[in-house]
Amino acid sequence: MAKEKCSQIEAELYYLIARFLQYGPCKKAAQILIEELEEYELIPQRWSWDGKIFKRSFQDWVSCSFIDNFN
Repeated sequence: MAKEKCSQIEAELYYLIARFLQYGPCKKAAQILIEELEEYELIPQRWSWDGKIFKRSFQDWVSCSFIDNFN
């Protein structure tokens, strides 16, 4: 677990970098970045309608994002 959580802007930047890498020739770098984002809990948490907080996977983050892909 990370000692300090990253800001919302930093989290979004990590997201964009990972998505960019996924669609280019550096797919291994993307996978390693995604694994580290999950390992260090740098992905923003998800809140339920009743206020409960849940961890989110990168794939869950992608599926709820407005930026679907770069194609």
